[in-house]
Amino acid sequence: MELYETSFPSEERREFDQLKLLVQEEDHYINQILINKNKIAGLCIFWVFSEFVFIEHLAVNAELRGIGIGEGTLSALREKFKILILETELPVNEISKRRIKFYERNGFSLLERQYFQPSYDKNKPEVELKIMCTKADISDEKLSEYLLQIRKKVYRKIS
Repeated sequence: MELYETSFPSEERREFDQLKLLVQEEDHYINQILINKNKIAGLCIFWVFSEFVFIEHLAVNAELRGIGIGEGTLSALREKFKILILETELPVNEISKRRIKFYERNGFSLLERQYFQPSYDKNKPEVELKIMCTKADISDEKLSEYLLQIRKKVYRKIS
């Protein structure tokens, strides 16, 4: 809970009670990333769709960053699933630019498309983010189809 809440701004995450309810959701996975069999190194929350996987959140404990934990997690997902999609911040400062470079080193391409993450609930705003995908040549039509599926299933938005 602490890692989840400290790794993402309030408007870019669910309230923890909402997150706990999703444990029973089909095709939704909340995985702890462990090292030494019992130390929590991070977390990865993702949704499996028929044609792609949406990585909703990936976080590594600050004191364990830079030793390959995030890379290993993304590598394992890329081996198992063909197309991965995720949201990331706009490249407005050094940290967000480094995060985008991290994803690019791990097989993702930054897609030049305006995108707003739907709000998680009525008390949170939509957030302008960027979309990254492991399929750099994805058509705009296919991406729109995938984003609509994410909007409906992950964010529970009808339109």
